[in-house]
Amino acid sequence: MNQHPESDRNDRPPEVPEGLRAVYTLYAARLCAPGVRLRHYAGRWLALRRQRALDARVLPVADEEPSGHPLTGFKRFQREALAQVEPGTELVFVALEHGTWRPRGPDAPLLQMLAIRLEVSGHGVGLAGHVDLDGNGRPLRIAPAFALIVDLRLL
Repeated sequence: MNQHPESDRNDRPPEVPEGLRAVYTLYAARLCAPGVRLRHYAGRWLALRRQRALDARVLPVADEEPSGHPLTGFKRFQREALAQVEPGTELVFVALEHGTWRPRGPDAPLLQMLAIRLEVSGHGVGLAGHVDLDGNGRPLRIAPAFALIVDLRLL
């Protein structure tokens, strides 16, 4: 018998809210559509009603270009979006932000990417991933999404 049952819970990966992987797949696929160029794309922050997050015909509750510090600016955006809906309404927050990354150590060249971060209001786990871009901003590859621990204290 395990003397420390809480350690078993810590060994399991965090549970991603239901439906969030489908939202990631949808946005990653949109970003990789034929003819898409993201070289000068500033990014977007979107807030979608969770029950309609996969419906492309539905307008977001909030939509803006990223501004300020990436973390605190996004949390401000989330607070403002939550203030626009009835209490208890679950929102999916989508952050699309242009960036660079160095995949193979400090001497490797910087690669362009578009980061995708998803969170659900009131949930401590979200998803993050990215789309690799070539030098002209053309999508090359969708990276697998991974669970992301969300700091709810900033909301």
